[in-house]
Amino acid sequence: MRQTILVLIALFTIANTALAQLQTSDAEGITLAANLKKLNKKAKYGAGLIEQQFEFSTGKGIMGTPVVTSVEHGKIEMVAIDDHVTMGHLLDYNQFVQIKDYDFEVFYKSGFKSQKYPPEKISLTGDDIYLDDSYGLFYGFKADASGQRCRFKYEYQYIDAKYLTRLFFHEGMPIKEKKISFKVPNWLVLDIAEKNFGTYAIKKEVKKEKDFTTYTYSATNLIGIKRESASLARPYYLPHLVITVRSYTIGQKEYNGFKTVDDLYAWYNYLYKKAENKTDDLKAIVNQLTQGKATDEDKIKTIYYWVQDNIRYIAFEEGYSGFVPQTTQEVFKNKFGDCKGMANLVTEMLKLAGYDAHFAWIGTREIPYDHAEVQSMCVDNHAICVLYYKGKTYFIDGTEKYASLGKNAYRIQGKSVLVQNGDTYKLEKVPTPTANENKITTKANLELNGDKITGHVTLTYDGEGKNFFHNIYNNIPSNKRKEFITKMVELNNANSEATNVKTSDIKNRDIPIVIEGDVEISNQVTIVDNTCYTGIDFFPGSIVGFIPEEDRQTPIDINAVFAFADEVSLKLPAKAKPTTLPKPLQLSFSNNNISAEYSSTNNTITLKKNLQINSPVINPTDFVAWKNFLNKIKEYNRNNVNIQL
Repeated sequence: MRQTILVLIALFTIANTALAQLQTSDAEGITLAANLKKLNKKAKYGAGLIEQQFEFSTGKGIMGTPVVTSVEHGKIEMVAIDDHVTMGHLLDYNQFVQIKDYDFEVFYKSGFKSQKYPPEKISLTGDDIYLDDSYGLFYGFKADASGQRCRFKYEYQYIDAKYLTRLFFHEGMPIKEKKISFKVPNWLVLDIAEKNFGTYAIKKEVKKEKDFTTYTYSATNLIGIKRESASLARPYYLPHLVITVRSYTIGQKEYNGFKTVDDLYAWYNYLYKKAENKTDDLKAIVNQLTQGKATDEDKIKTIYYWVQDNIRYIAFEEGYSGFVPQTTQEVFKNKFGDCKGMANLVTEMLKLAGYDAHFAWIGTREIPYDHAEVQSMCVDNHAICVLYYKGKTYFIDGTEKYASLGKNAYRIQGKSVLVQNGDTYKLEKVPTPTANENKITTKANLELNGDKITGHVTLTYDGEGKNFFHNIYNNIPSNKRKEFITKMVELNNANSEATNVKTSDIKNRDIPIVIEGDVEISNQVTIVDNTCYTGIDFFPGSIVGFIPEEDRQTPIDINAVFAFADEVSLKLPAKAKPTTLPKPLQLSFSNNNISAEYSSTNNTITLKKNLQINSPVINPTDFVAWKNFLNKIKEYNRNNVNIQL
């Protein structure tokens, strides 16, 4: 969260900018600014040094037993790279992490002078969060000129070290050097997992003393990571540390932190049971929904789809509500809830109907680890219901408004699931589908009539393709939806006009979405000396929108596996015949494949084109090859067919 917000810091104005007149540039600051500019040409400011030092102690937890606490001693030395920039540092603040003390110093004449500006309070609540107790405190000032420096020192208290989970080396600004150290007492077993170190020059030092062992990690010359569209989540590629308290000994008694999945589950289950469900109010609605349904599958679907349609998703991240579900009675009464509340509700409704349903924790694709690899609270950020029915496991996500039973959103596909089962648990894994399960099909039967092309177009969306359609269709104004559907039948061609447009039952989650209509396409045909030139390749251009810009830093994530299948036929006049057809196309990039071929049979030209996106993540090292792949597709799309009239 910190580095994302830092990208936006330039938008904020510190209230006490009048105090910022006690500042001067110096030779060291000017040199540092120039060096940081080499790391990131667009950076407004950067850091010469960032230090984070963690010390550990104990306190009393909510269960009445001791917990490990931690204090972070931080120091950030920043410099303005450009003139007239607001620079500073953002710290998250909530029930579990709080500022104990801080100082803010600005370089003036010959040294740093304390100018303890009050921080600017910044909401970290996104549009999808209704209520949370997290906010940011931004400590900074407005520098007048390049080379002006400031130093921010702070003490940051974790009242429960369970919430000290991950530390990243990169920030939203370039950094000359960053140090992260842990002073671990002998009574504490702390696991520090190193992730994505790869080719990064990160040094590790271990210093043992009588009562402590200090682990220090140092990284140098880190570029500022900016927020970019369609980016892979940063834990997949940026170096970071995952911190886990495994165990601790107090007064000769050993306590478990998160030694194993069993310990992680015990903590989750304790928080889960704090939601004191009272399901009496649900019995009537469950009976009403299931009455008259002929099969168990119909009953399950009815309950699942009712939650999707009638409970509004609004995220809560207040205190322990990060893991404590809202009660079923709250969610049912209010008709809104977060993922935990919705999972809790659908689980209890299915139980009342007599089915083997369980609350479950899962990490979405934003998180690269699973429960077997990492036993930390950073492994889960979502909740669903797991249903066991007739030997099959269903993953029911109430927040997926348009998902059908048995179809899982891409964001949870292939992910580890920790299933609540009383004092025990189960580990499941969401299946990973093939691209053909998420298919978008375009079939166009066209005819050449003079200088126009007419015909019928049918579009079919299934799997994730269907969800993709719904997420667009249902998020545009209702008075714009007809126009949206019409443009789809027009193949997004500005020269097309669609009539007789109709759709399948869009509200029926259990069938593919089918959209069809008649089209007339003008300005698509050129006739010269009794030869007709036209194109029938209406392949969607959305894929070429993933061509990276020259200065892109982060990996691209298309965020789904997809299959596109086009079949376009063009019936010619009686005596006409094609003289030139484009050659077949076969291209591959990292298990992403496209094939296209024109053919002519019985006075009809047919184009069949298939694209499969099986590997939706494109790393920067592959950008050149990826661009080449997409540019060849674009070039092929421009092909014409030549027809002798």
